[in-house]
Amino acid sequence: MEEYKGVWLKGGIILAFNLLADGKKAVAVGLGERDFYVDVEMDSSMSLAEAKKYAKEGNYEIKIEGKKARAGNYEVSLESDVTPSGNPKYFEILNISVHHPTPDKQYVRIRGVAFETEEQLKDYMNWLEKASETDHRILGEKMDLFSFPEEAGPGLVLYHPKGQIIRNELIDYMKEINASMGYQEVYTTHVYRTILWKISGHYEMYKDKMLIFTHDDEELGIKPMNCPAHILIYKSRTRSYKDLPIRFSEFGNVYRWEQKGELYGLLRVRGFTQDDGHVFLREDQLENEVKMLISKTLEVLAKFGFKGDDVRINLSTRPDESIGTDEQWEKATNALVNALRSLNLKYQVKEKEGAFYGPKIDFDIRDSLGRWWQLSTIQVDFNLPERFKLEYVDKDGSKKRPVMVHRAIYGSIDRFLAILLEHFKGKLPTWLSPIQVRILPINPEVREYAEKVLSKLVSVKIRAEIDSEEETLSKRIKKAYDDGVPYILIIGKKEAESNSVTIRARGNIEVKGVPLDKCVDAISKEIQNRDLTNTAIEKVKQ
Repeated sequence: MEEYKGVWLKGGIILAFNLLADGKKAVAVGLGERDFYVDVEMDSSMSLAEAKKYAKEGNYEIKIEGKKARAGNYEVSLESDVTPSGNPKYFEILNISVHHPTPDKQYVRIRGVAFETEEQLKDYMNWLEKASETDHRILGEKMDLFSFPEEAGPGLVLYHPKGQIIRNELIDYMKEINASMGYQEVYTTHVYRTILWKISGHYEMYKDKMLIFTHDDEELGIKPMNCPAHILIYKSRTRSYKDLPIRFSEFGNVYRWEQKGELYGLLRVRGFTQDDGHVFLREDQLENEVKMLISKTLEVLAKFGFKGDDVRINLSTRPDESIGTDEQWEKATNALVNALRSLNLKYQVKEKEGAFYGPKIDFDIRDSLGRWWQLSTIQVDFNLPERFKLEYVDKDGSKKRPVMVHRAIYGSIDRFLAILLEHFKGKLPTWLSPIQVRILPINPEVREYAEKVLSKLVSVKIRAEIDSEEETLSKRIKKAYDDGVPYILIIGKKEAESNSVTIRARGNIEVKGVPLDKCVDAISKEIQNRDLTNTAIEKVKQ
């Protein structure tokens, strides 16, 4: 895309001058990764159709003076180091958004592209359409899942209602998995006195990525990890050997101030949610605990279609710089090895790549595009129990130090969501889809029956909606497909009279005259089972 950026910037300048010529207050022009943008100071918003009126070539003698572009009495600021170039004639407006650079100003941001030839524009739009299938940032915008507003700051995501539905489904599933392993869910605050981070070692090791501030003469830090807080809960009372293992889980929000240039959609953010878990246990319990964690991790990954050769397990051993005794490391490493072998699992050994505080097992998955992602992790930790002087009372009354296991199966929910969006190309399994069924009445006469169908679906907690827009049926079907809706129910006079529906699923599979109750029951069971594929369409065929 680099070869087009000069032309895009020139196109943005022309668009800005067209706006100024019409009395609109265009103030700045810049470049995004895939487009140009023009900021217009306005009290109200602007529609895509309105913006497109200004997307045309203009006859301006443009002069670039420092960070300003001028033509006659018109002037805009340039927020790019690229030199404007070319003679753009063909424009396309891609997006309109609104942000507030200051409390008393509102900018409408117009995003678009411009090219010198119509062929270049067509080629680019075709490429963009294909790219949108596998780029979670474009999919997220297209599906109205999340956004990264200017006012919020780089790397800080806001989840829209549909995006939050997906997050909640992922969280609810993990809550079930955690409960099956005996975890107790906790909640911990986001801000702590920095003494906690000094004890844990994060102050020294993570200070450059932490948000640290002073208030009322006290130094405080926003958490980059959840483990120290879980340790404080463990330490809140005396623990007996009979209590162990103690398992805490939390969907904890953490903040790590990554460099601006490292940020990338949901894959690299500054604030994210972990499906975090910490286990406090005796050394003799370690192998069985790890065995259970490995089995459950593989179960979860398989639920999303990652299994067999698409999952790679890595065992990382003691690095040169580490804490803990030789005996502890040997016991812990043997526990991990024995757990893997007892499950007959293949694994790769990564010599000396363990954490300084203990050995670990990582799980890599391969997505539909052939890319490998490191996801789940199981880490043994001798360090934090020592630093915080954790104890339990053993059988003989003596005090012993527990071992700690850190585990995250999704890792970061945000990152996992990005991977799923790209893996499924926006066509998520029905249980994860924000809208699971869209009802398309053919004409207004069957609207009442459409409402009955909607009520039936909603009564069994199926997320459904009616699309009765004044567009052709084929356009509404295409829109539902583009929106990633798994099931479309088409309703006409015949369906209304027979209390049935015509059901369409992905892959253009259509079944007519399906009794309403049978259809609802099949979709409901698919969702309850968290099936990976559209099993309901197969059931209604029978």
